[in-house]
Amino acid sequence: MKNEIKLTLPGSIRSKKNSKRIFARGNFKTVLPSKAYEIWEKSVRDSMIGSPLIQEYGTPRIKFPLIIPIAINAQIYFSGQQPDLSGCLESIGDCLEGYVWENDKQIVSWDGSRLHHDLKNPRTELLIRWEL
Repeated sequence: MKNEIKLTLPGSIRSKKNSKRIFARGNFKTVLPSKAYEIWEKSVRDSMIGSPLIQEYGTPRIKFPLIIPIAINAQIYFSGQQPDLSGCLESIGDCLEGYVWENDKQIVSWDGSRLHHDLKNPRTELLIRWEL
């Protein structure tokens, strides 16, 4: 069995760690990600609803979210100013938590991940591998 899947995330990625907002209510304060990140995360998660990937994959059937160690190669095609690669990887890890993997602590490698400028078709192409 081939223990890998390819997944394309729509849109130009947004870094979770840039442009954070402080939310205050009385003495309670918390830091929230930027609105741009929240919009990107919602579009990615909305694109996964009903996806066969999230239901079952392969033979024997693999259930998602995965609960085993995984290696990811992310090819990130952005349309605006070049983002920070480590911030992009954090965004991907957090965004797909609970959908493709149970916890982003399972990611043991981001080998070969790169940033590419693409004004016309921003997206993130992921190759996710695991061993059974």
